[in-house]
Amino acid sequence: MAIFILSMDAEPLAKMLEFIKKGNQVRIERKRTRKVLEGTIIEIIDKIPYNENGIEVRITGNYIGNVKKILTKENKMTLEELLKKIDGHEQKFFELKSSFKYDVKISKHVGTPTANESLRRKIAEEAASFMNVDGGIICIGVDNHKNILGLEGDFSLQEGFEKKEKFDLIDKLRGEIKQALLDYLTTQTWLPTYEINPYVIQGKDVLCLKLQKSPEPVFIKMTHSAKIDKKDQLVTWWNCWVRADNGIFPINFDAFMKTWKRS
Repeated sequence: MAIFILSMDAEPLAKMLEFIKKGNQVRIERKRTRKVLEGTIIEIIDKIPYNENGIEVRITGNYIGNVKKILTKENKMTLEELLKKIDGHEQKFFELKSSFKYDVKISKHVGTPTANESLRRKIAEEAASFMNVDGGIICIGVDNHKNILGLEGDFSLQEGFEKKEKFDLIDKLRGEIKQALLDYLTTQTWLPTYEINPYVIQGKDVLCLKLQKSPEPVFIKMTHSAKIDKKDQLVTWWNCWVRADNGIFPINFDAFMKTWKRS
């Protein structure tokens, strides 16, 4: 989240234009307010090769400031790379999702922003499928027809969203995505192996959830209320999802464990 401080020194690489690229995730300090924000570079304003205060840039949310720290460099997908992936549509290592939990159809039908828990669970299932194979990226805010929908629907589900700055809306949504993974995945060994990066396409915000292969099998925890001995009880079971070239599919436990041991 954003914080206020009096001043902060820029790291050496943040002062040099050659290391500042569009698509970099950075921490900036705004000149007048000294407010510190994080986001993705969408424009490089400085043209000089060196700036003692940090190269001046514009980041997602249309905030301008001096770069104080480069948070991601080579490992973060550039905007150009993301656009190529979207143009190539879904594949084994890339998945498009219209939203995180905002139900587009129901919301339009009832005329009010409506959440759908099954969409939230689906994100977790997609994430598990990537982590059980070779990793991949889930792009949230783009539908299956490659239309850029943005995240306004998911933002509208946040309390008081009209008064929040874009940075805070994105930060809150990133936290909600992480919580969905914590709620549904049976292991937390994936925590060091994922990142959620924001991008702006056609003036609309999207998030990309990047996942690596998990060091241990990942299952989805499911619960269902059922009558057992005439009493309502909560039944729990675990589903396993993996990926192939044609997308996500379920696999039974024994078959999955045989595949996992060979990989």
